[in-house]
Amino acid sequence: MSFSYLLSRLIFAMMLLIISFSCQRSLKSFFDEGVSRELAVYRARQIYDVHYDLSFRIPTSKDEKITGTVLVHFKPLKARHGLILDFQPGSNYLQEVIVNDRPASYEYMNGHIYIDANLLIPRQENVVQIEFTSSDQALNRSDEFMYTLFVPDRASTAFPCFDQPDIKATFDLKLEMPGNWVALSNGPLIKEETFGSNRNLHFKKSHPISTYLFAFAAGEFQQVTENRDGRVLTLFHRETDTDKLERNIPIIFDQHFHALDWLEEYTGIPYPYEKFDMAILPGFQYSGMEHPGAVWYRDARLFLDKDPPLPRQISQASLIAHETAHMWFGNLVTMQWFDDVWLKEVFAGFMADKIVAEQFPEANHQLQFLLSHYPRAYSVDRTRGAHPIKQQLDNMKLAGTLYGPVIYNKAPIVFDQLEYMMGKENFRTAVKQYLEKYAHTNADWDDLVKIFDNNSNHNISHWSKAWVYGKGMPEINFNLAQQKEEFIINVNHTSPFEQIFHFPQMLKGIAISQHDTIAVELQVQNTTVDKRISGLNKHPELLMLNAGGMGYGYFEMSETDIKFAVENIHQMADENLRAAIAINMYENFLNDRTDLDLYFDFVLDAIWYEQNQQLQNYHISVLERLCFNFAEYEKKAYFSNRVEYILWNVLLKEDVPGKEILFESWMKLARSPESIDKMKAFYLGKLPVKGLNLSETNKTQLALEIAMRSEDRNSWIARELADIQNPDRIRRLEFISPALSDDKATRDDFFNKLLKAENRNPEPWVLDALYFLHHPLHPGQGLEYIPASLELLEEIQRTGDIFFPQNWLTASLQNYNEPQVADMVNQYLENNPELLPNLRLKVYQAADLIYRSLGRR
Repeated sequence: MSFSYLLSRLIFAMMLLIISFSCQRSLKSFFDEGVSRELAVYRARQIYDVHYDLSFRIPTSKDEKITGTVLVHFKPLKARHGLILDFQPGSNYLQEVIVNDRPASYEYMNGHIYIDANLLIPRQENVVQIEFTSSDQALNRSDEFMYTLFVPDRASTAFPCFDQPDIKATFDLKLEMPGNWVALSNGPLIKEETFGSNRNLHFKKSHPISTYLFAFAAGEFQQVTENRDGRVLTLFHRETDTDKLERNIPIIFDQHFHALDWLEEYTGIPYPYEKFDMAILPGFQYSGMEHPGAVWYRDARLFLDKDPPLPRQISQASLIAHETAHMWFGNLVTMQWFDDVWLKEVFAGFMADKIVAEQFPEANHQLQFLLSHYPRAYSVDRTRGAHPIKQQLDNMKLAGTLYGPVIYNKAPIVFDQLEYMMGKENFRTAVKQYLEKYAHTNADWDDLVKIFDNNSNHNISHWSKAWVYGKGMPEINFNLAQQKEEFIINVNHTSPFEQIFHFPQMLKGIAISQHDTIAVELQVQNTTVDKRISGLNKHPELLMLNAGGMGYGYFEMSETDIKFAVENIHQMADENLRAAIAINMYENFLNDRTDLDLYFDFVLDAIWYEQNQQLQNYHISVLERLCFNFAEYEKKAYFSNRVEYILWNVLLKEDVPGKEILFESWMKLARSPESIDKMKAFYLGKLPVKGLNLSETNKTQLALEIAMRSEDRNSWIARELADIQNPDRIRRLEFISPALSDDKATRDDFFNKLLKAENRNPEPWVLDALYFLHHPLHPGQGLEYIPASLELLEEIQRTGDIFFPQNWLTASLQNYNEPQVADMVNQYLENNPELLPNLRLKVYQAADLIYRSLGRR
């Protein structure tokens, strides 16, 4: 053991001793697990000109570890505290460290590699070379392909790096992999060599990007390339259904090219990267992920079945537009710290809505915006799990807990208000200035607010205190009084959670009486607002303050409003008004303003009469919640019989488009012997329904739903397995089939395997399996898994991807209404007072409908 090694160990120990007795929390937190805010701020100020030379060696067998070499090039402003790199797998995954061409000693603590300051040269290029073994956590390996997924802080599970968003770096990547594999990464492929059974690829150095945006995928993929006016896009896929490919690939390319052209025109900035590839992946955890030059998509979201309903076509286009918009919003300009992750998502979603509006001129896009965002945002904001759009983040290891409907759905509503308030051109000018000023660097919300303020007559900083930093949905009710020939409406605005500020917003309402329909507009700036309504000669039968959807909150409906809505909604020509009524009715039902029988009839009538696919789909989603979360449905045969009758007979109507979604709901809700016989006949091709094509996806789902209603479950699964051709879909069904077993020991064994992180991939397959473990027709069989599922939550947050904790909770709890489930949730929360606050909020969100159901009994 050398003297220099002993000296470095002594220096490191003394440094830690000094830190431990120091009042400087920031220094001590440098070695916390994860990346503390203090460490991130320090490194961003001290380290610059970062470049990674990376090599990975990918073996043929996924059971063998991936190894690699990284050369980290950087300049330290000072070297006072040494160098701290992030590498989560552990010290036993490190083989060698060389600093500036000399073998060097180092220390490893809590996922960090510490290199002594004496080995570094301030203000000059330093190179740290490290031989390492990657953990598989973010490498998503299967027998025939693999892909990285490093968002938000998982790059350091694969290689040593500065794993924070505001140290952007260039990446030079080399891959050694099986000879029959192909690969893609952020930069173009510039060199390819074959050595025996292996293939070596070298990718061009990338533009400056954050570590979470670095990516590569490799495996047995097919490639399709399209060149239009010199812009080249390449698609990598594993789909074997040629008809599905022929239907979807031209559309996928069209939508990408359109989105790129639109964004270049809107922003005035050419596409910022050298190339644009996409990989469509089976079992991908998210809908999409926006790595510069290499976008990942889940196969089921882009490869649609024959004759997809309009909402699914719009969803496909919206996803493509969303990920493409990220190239400017999130990639070109990246948040400084992950507490502003919402900013990249709101811009991507907001721009996607604009892009898709041009692609589907036949659709009502105001209606699409309303139905896509408001119900999902309300699903969080109505609960005890509500939280601000911008949340506090002390450590990158918790960044994944920030994601959810508030970021993806409430934030676009808030930006819609902001654009309305500023004016479209002023808003666009501000956005262009923001992109130009911070291109290839980082910015936070405050940086953008300053630009918005400079382009607006309004105080955007003040406005954002409520909408960006406040939480929940305001409660808005009103009183109406007549004074001579005019009516005066007194609007009361109550902020949720006793917050001292109000939520300023413009409301566009409508007052309907027997002979008059009067528009009502008012600006809510204070707790109470009075507004004269001219031209109204009689007390209205319906007064809606958010008639077109503009207005965010719980709008309490009077008995008169509810009665008129129930009796007349189907005669209203305005689709946006019908949607606003539908959403308000659901929120009023959940707040005990209507009884279940009346609301149940309202929803079923809406499904029967509604001609708009988007709006009908909303009613169908509400119907499923009514049936699964409210016990009266199970107790009254009238409910289930009427549901089956309505859904089946709407399916039989010849003029109903988009029957696929109706069919999927009928599959879930059918429980009578007659309906089960229809399911079997339909599966066997003996009961055709005009206008309904049974896709391979729905055929598999139908087989599984039949199995859950049959004594011979295994035979239905075996029959379906024999019919599937695609190897990835075969693997999916083989994975989830134990969850459907009629043998309790088999189900128990499957659930117990999920307790180990290595068995919880692919995550979408796990969630599909949980649906069947907790199947609504067999609620008793899954109850015993709930306590262990809750206890696993923190581990799932540590080991799973960003949406998995919430999805795990939802899949485990969403189909229950039993008091004992509420007791299990309450007991878990009581027994875990130290549970991460954001995870506690997610539990409240997932259990909200259980609590509300019990409150109605």
